[in-house]
Amino acid sequence: EGEEGEEDSDEGTDVSVETNFEWPNMELDADTFGLSICSLVRDFYFLSKAKGTVVNRWCRLMMSLGLLFMCVSIQVYLLSQVKRFVSAKAVHDVRLAYDEYERIMYDNHVTVISTQPFEERRGLGGKSGPHFNVSRFSDLDDDQQAAACRIPLSQPLFFWMVLFIWTLTCTAELRKSRDLYWSLVMNTRTTDSMANALEDEDDIPGGPAVIAALTQGVKAAITILVVIPRVCITFYLIWIGCRWLLATNNFGDLILNSVALEFILCLKDVLYISLVSRRSMLDLQNTTIQPLTKTEPESLLVFIGTVGWAAMAAGWVTAYMGFSYGDIHINGLQQVLRDYKWDVHDVCTSWITMRYAV
Repeated sequence: EGEEGEEDSDEGTDVSVETNFEWPNMELDADTFGLSICSLVRDFYFLSKAKGTVVNRWCRLMMSLGLLFMCVSIQVYLLSQVKRFVSAKAVHDVRLAYDEYERIMYDNHVTVISTQPFEERRGLGGKSGPHFNVSRFSDLDDDQQAAACRIPLSQPLFFWMVLFIWTLTCTAELRKSRDLYWSLVMNTRTTDSMANALEDEDDIPGGPAVIAALTQGVKAAITILVVIPRVCITFYLIWIGCRWLLATNNFGDLILNSVALEFILCLKDVLYISLVSRRSMLDLQNTTIQPLTKTEPESLLVFIGTVGWAAMAAGWVTAYMGFSYGDIHINGLQQVLRDYKWDVHDVCTSWITMRYAV
């Protein structure tokens, strides 16, 4: 009987679990942006406390900000050159390919939508109109057929997925920037002196320190030097990336180009790993920031709220490239193939099947 009572007692035992979660302090990203924040806070903190060598602190601060300036400058320069030499050439070529496709498939029943730098023509009436002739596809030579059928919009679902993944990659940067701004500028207490900036995280002197307070000047510096450039570069990268990918007239290159674009985002990590001293890396590891919220109650929004970022990315991709459903054709925000007629996919089905058969 005693054993049976003991078994009943074990079965009825409940595990005490709190539904309100208390967030720990967050680590700064190990990159040039995180290093700049760490240096701004730590070096001004020790300068305010008159601890350590003044020259060393100022030199480390200038080095960190110089590395940040180098990173942002290289990113801006690369983006401008990608648009000038890479994206522009791809856009030029894909416009030529689609223009020739329209002229032949509509038997010269076209309207001119642009004359600079060359004429761009679009078929009258679209693919459901009287002038679109599917049989004219055989009049295109092999290169013209390949150029038309490899236009990314000829395979809209595949292209949508590629753009969606690329946009999600950039969205992660925007989310980090949002979290950084909210934690350091909005949530962190404002103080009159940087001598109050750091507090021992575990009450052990010399251990990890949390950024507990910041002056208005340092908050402004973080916003202007870190958050705003990071957000602006990411938004521009989303746009130039989508533009280049839409102009990529080869399905294999479409995947490779989406991967290649990420190296601009990764530059902040490359410079950090290559050029930052181990001591500065250790200081960064030992510096944390306060969480976005101290406590978080259990709710549906907490569990699945981040899906909103995916919805935003999907909305942008759809708005950018447009869509076609039956006789409904909506042109998006993209200006690579203006007034796109959505008249390539069906024509190229047999060509795709034959060329990509294994």
